[in-house]
Amino acid sequence: MAENPLAPPRNRHLLEFFARQYDLRLPGHRLQSLGALARSLSRLPYATRTKIIRGPRNGKGPSAPRRPPQVLTDHQDLGTGGTCFSLTAALLHLVRSLGFKAQPILADRHYGADTHSALLVWIRGRPHLLDPGYLVVEPIPLEESRDVEVKTPFNHLLLSPESRGRMRLYTRQQGGRNHRLTFKTSPADPGQFLKAWDESFSWEMMTHPLLTRVQGDKQIFLNGRRLQIRTHTDVVRTELDPAELQRQIAAAFGIAAPVVRSALAILDDASRGSS
Repeated sequence: MAENPLAPPRNRHLLEFFARQYDLRLPGHRLQSLGALARSLSRLPYATRTKIIRGPRNGKGPSAPRRPPQVLTDHQDLGTGGTCFSLTAALLHLVRSLGFKAQPILADRHYGADTHSALLVWIRGRPHLLDPGYLVVEPIPLEESRDVEVKTPFNHLLLSPESRGRMRLYTRQQGGRNHRLTFKTSPADPGQFLKAWDESFSWEMMTHPLLTRVQGDKQIFLNGRRLQIRTHTDVVRTELDPAELQRQIAAAFGIAAPVVRSALAILDDASRGSS
């Protein structure tokens, strides 16, 4: 039986590997180390690529969640990242290896319950949010009585209490405010988290390329063939040429060309099979 990807770390080997990869100076002040870990993990692209390759074909066969060692070594070797579940599991392993109490949480998005995940980290006895999928890389205290706003390199994030045990996440960009998801602030048990992760392999988003990454003060986002580059002051959108899609994805997101080619081939096969 495959090892539980949420299993507590047995040692610090993966933490030390990751620290060498990003030249992090550990051990140091634990809070500084925590922020450095989360910021470094944000360099991994949020991407459906690897999940498309490892997922079930035509709705048949088992899904294949990647454990933290594979997520991090694949990134070193191939430039790949993961979706929120694999990124959350990887950060959970690293944060626990650093000595913090941490647990995963789930969130609801407009298209379904338990369709996003993030991390609770206890700092001085209080829960704080880290979310590698939405690039929350500095711990945000969960306040049940007031809004908390955080500035990122390309937007503002607003956490707003909805009701006891639920917290809404908004983004503020170019003067507008968008509700992105609602966190369930109680920790998810492993079975619940793994069930949501397994179900994510059959989501509609797995039928087309979806990637995002941060590059300096910019967010680069690709949905299908629509490329978007966002800063605090501007949004530039481009429709990519299908003939150039493989090359441009590899260039923009740093993912090895063979991985991009394999994912696009699987999507093309699935599209032809459903037509």
